[in-house]
Amino acid sequence: MKQVHWQYLLAIAILGISVSACGCTTSLFNFGPSAEYPGVGSYEDDGRLATSSLAFPFQESSVSVSVIVPQGLYEAAADADKRAVLLGEWGDDDDWTTGYYLSFLTDPEMEQVYSSTAEALRGAGSDTTGDSDEYLELLAVYVQSLAYDTRPDETGPKFPVETVIETVGDCDDKSILLAGLLSQEGYNVSLFFFPDDSHMAVGIASDEPGYRDSGYLFVETTNVSLIGIPTVKFENGVTLTSDLFVIPVGNGTMGYGKANETRRIDRAAAKARARAEEEKASLVVMEENLDVMKRALDEENGLLSHLKSTGDIGRYNAAVSDYNGHVAEYNEVLEEFRTCYGTYLTDVEFTNYVATHLYDRPGLSEAVTAWEHGVT
Repeated sequence: MKQVHWQYLLAIAILGISVSACGCTTSLFNFGPSAEYPGVGSYEDDGRLATSSLAFPFQESSVSVSVIVPQGLYEAAADADKRAVLLGEWGDDDDWTTGYYLSFLTDPEMEQVYSSTAEALRGAGSDTTGDSDEYLELLAVYVQSLAYDTRPDETGPKFPVETVIETVGDCDDKSILLAGLLSQEGYNVSLFFFPDDSHMAVGIASDEPGYRDSGYLFVETTNVSLIGIPTVKFENGVTLTSDLFVIPVGNGTMGYGKANETRRIDRAAAKARARAEEEKASLVVMEENLDVMKRALDEENGLLSHLKSTGDIGRYNAAVSDYNGHVAEYNEVLEEFRTCYGTYLTDVEFTNYVATHLYDRPGLSEAVTAWEHGVT
């Protein structure tokens, strides 16, 4: 996440008049805190076009999307000053970050970007646009599939048009874009800001308490993930411990209704992953026991060969009986090993399937059902 940039200016102006009727002096103006936020402003549309293309998997298909916007709009956004200017006296509890992030998302020039992107996605994913939950998932997977840039950038967040055309962004760039798209399409959405963790995600309305009782479900934008499954730990080991700052976006009304299903998928994958770890440990122990038993059987077999070659039939017959019993024990442990290994492979394959198909919630739901039937 990029650094928030701002400049602070103290505006001081004192102007008063004497009111003879009451003998008091009244200030004509109240100079409370205010701010000037980033904006694209006017630009020259000279007919040049900026185009972005992205191909990504969604459900059982591969989606290819091309978005076209005026080149002048993209250049104006890229060249815009991304700093906020704070005017007046701001207290520690005064909030200027809401206006700052919303200025990128709600800039009037971004509406055509949202419209062009949504039109391209509707054309590419026409089978899903009649279902508000699946259409939301399509919009989310599109943004999640944009490249994630973790390089430090001192210029501040990007306007959505920059993220779309460049097909790359960090957590705030991608979250601002997704929240803008969802809001434009009528969804009740918010930005999830974690100041101390320098992270941003998206919230989508739900009929349940939601993430940290916010009323919104967690939507990660840095990678392809299921709606409503909060980020627990990032690849670098960092966890979200910061207070949650919710920034409502727009006035949409639609929410997401498949959270119970995505949680079921997540729970099943976690159960399979944990069980696979236990099975792996058991397999290691059984394999060690099998090695010990195999070496003992080899020694017994050598003794039998020696007894047979020397003609010691009495001892040979007694040793054969013991040997056959030990072989039966070995085969029993071997069969248990094979059964455990088969279950282990099933759990590992299921876990890997979930991890690599997070763009396909309906397909994963079917896979969970099949996995549950196969392991019970």
